[in-house]
Amino acid sequence: MLSMISYAEENGIKKGENRLGALINILLKNKRYSDAEKASEDEVYREQLYKEYKL
Repeated sequence: MLSMISYAEENGIKKGENRLGALINILLKNKRYSDAEKASEDEVYREQLYKEYKL
């Protein structure tokens, strides 16, 4: 059985992965390939894109 901390950590990781996946999906659909690449490497830029797309 997972402790509450382990559960919270796993839940947080899953939400973060889903958020990043949604962002990359949007960028690829809009053919913003260089933005997808930059977002994968640059945390500050990624946060700007999350705000832009309200994620």
